Amino acid sequence: MLSWAVRLLAMIAVLIATLPSGGALAQNDEVKITLFHDTHLHGNLWTPDGLTFGHFTGVVQQARSSLPKPENSLFVGNGDDVATSVASSIFRGEHVVDAFNAAKLDANTFGNHDFDLGPDRLRELVKLAKYPYVSANVRDAQSGDVFAADLGVRRFLIKDVAGVKVGLTGLAPHETPSLSSPGPTVRFLEPADAMREVVPQLRAGGAQIVVLLSHLCGDETERVAQQVNGIDVAVGDHCADVLRQPKVVNGTIVSRRGDELKLVGQLDLTVRGGKIAGHEYRPHAVTPQSPVDPVVNPVVERYRSRLNDELSQPVGVTTVPLVVNRNAMRTGEAAVGNLVADAMRATAQTDLALQNGGGLRGETTYGPGPLKRSDVVSILPFPNYVTVLRLTGADVRAALEHGVSRVEVGEGRFPQVSGLSFTFDPLAPSGARVRSVTVNGRPIDPAAKYTLATFDFLANGGDGYDVLKRAEVVLPASAGPLQANVVMDYIAKQGTVSPAIEGRIRSTATAPPAPATAGPATGAAPPAGASAGSPATPTGPTSGSSATPAGPSAGPAGTLPRGGSPVAPLDLVTVAGLVLLLLGVGLRRTRF
Repeated sequence: MLSWAVRLLAMIAVLIATLPSGGALAQNDEVKITLFHDTHLHGNLWTPDGLTFGHFTGVVQQARSSLPKPENSLFVGNGDDVATSVASSIFRGEHVVDAFNAAKLDANTFGNHDFDLGPDRLRELVKLAKYPYVSANVRDAQSGDVFAADLGVRRFLIKDVAGVKVGLTGLAPHETPSLSSPGPTVRFLEPADAMREVVPQLRAGGAQIVVLLSHLCGDETERVAQQVNGIDVAVGDHCADVLRQPKVVNGTIVSRRGDELKLVGQLDLTVRGGKIAGHEYRPHAVTPQSPVDPVVNPVVERYRSRLNDELSQPVGVTTVPLVVNRNAMRTGEAAVGNLVADAMRATAQTDLALQNGGGLRGETTYGPGPLKRSDVVSILPFPNYVTVLRLTGADVRAALEHGVSRVEVGEGRFPQVSGLSFTFDPLAPSGARVRSVTVNGRPIDPAAKYTLATFDFLANGGDGYDVLKRAEVVLPASAGPLQANVVMDYIAKQGTVSPAIEGRIRSTATAPPAPATAGPATGAAPPAGASAGSPATPTGPTSGSSATPAGPSAGPAGTLPRGGSPVAPLDLVTVAGLVLLLLGVGLRRTRF
């Protein structure tokens, strides 16, 4: 009996000795690991259409709770989070970090816009974060170590998930110094070079699965995956691209879910013997009816309430009545259009600026007197990003021809301009109405190249501006500033503004054309189906688009004209915009 017991104990000892140690997987064990990705919020914890980050994390929590083992999942970000909204200009990114802390984010990395507030402020935000930051290519210029290493930022992080060692690292755009404000103390390594350095370090540290939190555009992420072996998964995108299903490039599963709050990406990985044996992707739409995270949403609402108070603060003073009139902005030069276009041109330091009349809202008169932040948001309620294009003088003229092609019905495509002046004949056939265009007092050169500040909706061909869609992109909207912030900063820098009608746009008609009865009446809301120029709708309606062109042709970019036209009644769009404002419309803030 005793010998039998001894043999049994010996067998048990052998079994124990052969068990995997430290929680590691046995060679043939299979587990499921889920990645919920990503963030890329641009400082927006809420949107004009009723989404909040509380809805976003509510969807994450709902999907996570449906997993057989919710603990076998990670929620990861991909940067561009602390800027570029109006809220970011007020709270300087703290609102996003607080929300991410409440959401218990597992890891994040840096995007270009995270440096919009400067490296010192980003260090302060890293210190506030209760989640880790990782980056392979953002380095301290002096030490060569990862940026903010003294505050806990690491080149990579290894997490144990279901016995699998999951390595996490991140990449920011190499061109961040030209897109944001990291200053001379921060270096951005070429992404592939950085990953060739960090992937072996991850493997040496025990990582079985390597996950890249990418803030590169999709084609560049795929190029890095092609050039660098050993990256198992890459999630995230700089250019807000959406893949319906992941791509596999050189063994790397590449998943992109866009940006901001509309989609949550769920990537389920089947891991066998420490290697990925399969994957499944499930995108989750986020809507105002989505479940609300009871922990995160109170944080969101607290900052929304604080923003409402902040928006009531003055940003500057107008010495003249600043008239926002639908008919005036869609049929001729408008002082408010000049103000907005001048602000874009001065900020972007371009030759010209173009804005469409349909993007200016608010149907009211401001001043003379203080201009509040909320006034600017009411005039520019759409989340439009300024972009810079380069095009020929002939293409500039073609854009103006398109802009005046429907002036008789008061469509929103009508151009407001800065840096040029033009004359048109509203009675001539469409496509042959522009009589002259001058830049700095001289006729525009059809063959010369000009830089043009506009915004993403028009640059993508919105309001029918196909000629802009074909132009060379000097600065993409993904790196450009939020239009409302551009105007607020411009007014604040001037202190006092006096926009006027200066003769930038002249009609040869003896009287301004009246909108046809089929067109929208003064003070009316856009026609049904009109998107009001959402930049996500490049083929959006010709009326009610989100851009508003204006600007001086001969004066310096810092000069703000003034003037006015008759005041029209408050329209429904204005009321809707003000309601959204009171709800704390989150708009993005970026800088060149």
